[in-house]
Amino acid sequence: MNVIKFHSSECQRVRGQLDAYLSNELLVETTNETLKHLEGCEACSRELDSRMRVREALRRAAAKRLPTEAFREAVHQRLRKARPGIKRQTPTPWAMALGAVALVIMATFAGQQWLRLQRGRQTVASVLALGVSDHLQCAIRGHSYPEVPNPPDQLRQKLGAEYAGLLEVVEAELSGFQVLEAHICSMPGSPRKYVHFIARRRGTILSVVLTKREGESLPAQRLLVTKDSRGSDLYNAKLEGTSVAGFETNAYFGFVVADLGQNEILQLAAALAPPLRDALDRSAGKQASAIPVFLVASIPSGEARNIE
Repeated sequence: MNVIKFHSSECQRVRGQLDAYLSNELLVETTNETLKHLEGCEACSRELDSRMRVREALRRAAAKRLPTEAFREAVHQRLRKARPGIKRQTPTPWAMALGAVALVIMATFAGQQWLRLQRGRQTVASVLALGVSDHLQCAIRGHSYPEVPNPPDQLRQKLGAEYAGLLEVVEAELSGFQVLEAHICSMPGSPRKYVHFIARRRGTILSVVLTKREGESLPAQRLLVTKDSRGSDLYNAKLEGTSVAGFETNAYFGFVVADLGQNEILQLAAALAPPLRDALDRSAGKQASAIPVFLVASIPSGEARNIE
């Protein structure tokens, strides 16, 4: 017999947050912790599935409640006043049964769509948090940029031959921003690597970060996507007090994160996505292990400290 072992206090904490998780009400960090726990805990995953089924069953039950005779009569009276020529026709039991079945089918479909949308939003937040986390760790908390921009040749040397060409793309598309720093960095405790550009404009720090997709994808649901004028699929959210816009290429993710408004963030992402996508795809074609792209931006400047 298989015995499932789990940390009871951790499972208790996660199960106490499952309803908020399904309603997309958790903070980004808590959502990521919950997802990580669910991946490794079969018992909590079953509990999540059970709660999802209960929600769907409740929706189906609500859909089966047919309107009362008094309600139907009131509707017919309103219709007769609006259109005097209309005649009331009492539905047959067969017609009412078909209507009830149709309501159940519609409610079930709506419930499934809602669940897919919630899962999609959680996936988007989880992916966008990658760029935000590196930006906050490196550029904001670490202040890994100088007050005076480093020379372009020095930045290209830090990036290496594989990514040096991206500096020109970032400088060309970030109108009004001054590129201060570019380097390769990582998050403590994580093997993931980021190629990180840091730019500044009137006290706002913006980062361009690259990282591998590693088989992950952003969801293709229409309600989660904003189309730009050049056909790019852009994703946006508000995480860690900053606005985030993201996109993906064949091998990479891309993000713009800043303490700017959502419209401006989407405009920056729309301008950066096509040329970065082309440059990254060309790089991936030359070297199969290329690294993906993220764009990030936020708040005031501080003392410089390079991360290599």
